[in-house]
Parts: sequence; structure tokens; C-alpha cells
Amino acid sequence: MNALWLILAGLALVVIVSLSRRVRPSPKRLPGDFNFDAYKTREIVQRGVFDKTKWR
Repeated sequence: MNALWLILAGLALVVIVSLSRRVRPSPKRLPGDFNFDAYKTREIVQRGVFDKTKWR
């Protein structure tokens, strides 16, 4: 009976560890710098919205 509990505890530990590794976000960053102006322009063009911030 004790061997069964040890096996079940081991399996539960394996499941918990594997799930915690999937939930944790990846610490990797994107290579290079993020160009917000290019991103904003691309999104505005894709949506067909007029950029009113360039009026001034």
C-alpha cells in the first residue's frame, strides 16, 4: 500500500512540475529594439484609419 502512495505522489509531482513550466512565461526578449512609430503606422494603414496625430 505504501508503494502505491509513493508512485501516486511521484506522478503528481511530475504533473505539477510539467504544468508549472508551461504556465511560466518565457524570459526571452525579442531581438533588437521595438520601433513604436513603425508599428503605429503599420497598424493605422492596415485598419484604414486616418492618423490625426500628424495634423500639427
